[in-house]
Amino acid sequence: MVKDRKAPCAQGQVIELEITDLNHRGEGVGKTGGFIVFVPQALPGEIVKAEISAVRKSFAGAELISRKQQSPHRTNPACAYYPDCGGCQVQHLTYEKQLAWKHEKVAETLRRIASAEPDIKPVLGMSDPWSYRNKAQIHIGLAGEHVTTGFYQKQSHRIIDITDCPVQHPQNAEMINAIRQAAQEYVKNESGRTAEDPLPVNKATIRSSFSTSKSLITLTVSAPEETCDLNTLETSSLKNKMKKLADLINEEAKNPPAGIILYQPGKKGGQQITLTGQSYLEEDISPFHYRISPRSFFQVNPKQAKTLYEQAALLSGRPNTAYDLYCGTGNFALYLSKAAEQVIGIDSDNSAIKDARENAKFNKISNVQFINTRAEELPSMLMKGKHPKTIFLNPPRQGCAPALLDAIIKAKPERIVYISCDPATLARDVSRLQQSKYALKIVQPVDMFPHTSHIENVTLLERF
Repeated sequence: MVKDRKAPCAQGQVIELEITDLNHRGEGVGKTGGFIVFVPQALPGEIVKAEISAVRKSFAGAELISRKQQSPHRTNPACAYYPDCGGCQVQHLTYEKQLAWKHEKVAETLRRIASAEPDIKPVLGMSDPWSYRNKAQIHIGLAGEHVTTGFYQKQSHRIIDITDCPVQHPQNAEMINAIRQAAQEYVKNESGRTAEDPLPVNKATIRSSFSTSKSLITLTVSAPEETCDLNTLETSSLKNKMKKLADLINEEAKNPPAGIILYQPGKKGGQQITLTGQSYLEEDISPFHYRISPRSFFQVNPKQAKTLYEQAALLSGRPNTAYDLYCGTGNFALYLSKAAEQVIGIDSDNSAIKDARENAKFNKISNVQFINTRAEELPSMLMKGKHPKTIFLNPPRQGCAPALLDAIIKAKPERIVYISCDPATLARDVSRLQQSKYALKIVQPVDMFPHTSHIENVTLLERF
């Protein structure tokens, strides 16, 4: 029996490393005594001094101390919070090299997991890769009498109190600051507040529209579910507290939000109440207009969503009947309606399906049908005679459930257009489909998330 080789380094040890690669998280990769070490914010071609922070069986993690030799592709991060915040991973790498790295990451992942070497097109990036993100999820905390609002520090639950974020819609930053100021005013004036229940809210989700420059804020209450009677939330004292906070946010904001929503999580999806304004946001992805409910899925980068949808529609093959699985608010289904005779959108999120139907109605699209059910129910629909020529998949990061892939394989569509935000789960699902007479022909990466390690892919699989 071969014993585990002892690591040639220990926690707290300072070592010198040559960085030769980036891993899938954007961390620099080096070796000491043949042992792999990952160093965040280090780049290939650099020689660095780093302190070992953790040691595992086959690798170690380290924190960058200094650079003895610097990469020519290094750039100064635009964000003051970048060294601590976990939201972006590669702001220190020039944008041109980010795109090249993401292209290679997709190619390597498909080779390694799916043994596939398709035609991978150059990554479609952004001309201006900043201020693109329409959604911010912030945490709200209280340290003594001081309110903090921002994102978690990487690998911790400590809130970084931020005032700006260069990848966010500018209106999101304004709302973050308005929420902080309003919460601070609430803490100052609220009588009867105790240390055990310092704030009625611990999280806020902000969505801002590029077409209207308005925002929608969802405040998530911090009280546990068992202390809230969901049936009487409309008339509860909790609602009254949240209404005071919402009014303060409207006062503090230079451009008051379109609406502020109270959300109480629960086992059955929770409950939401509109505190002020309207309960939805409006956005354009030309030529379509969309209505978005607080908790419905919508692409966080509308600027690149149009590019993504156009690429997927180009691969559709002008089908007769097409299924759009995980259709969300109907974003892509509306685009597809111009290329297909009939589009059937499927999603398990009831609020998203309601939005999708409203979006089709508003845009006067009549050849799209939306069904509120799980994508795994596809076989029962196919038994009713609605056999698709093309199936579109846009699953969450974890990819497709095996039962869904089995259903698709039984349906025998000529084409599968798979939109994925995770190359690893895409490669896993492609491997399964390749075993059932589908060949991966084209991969078009689209950079939906500049300065992060994430990359979206539009792929075409054809039956042979």
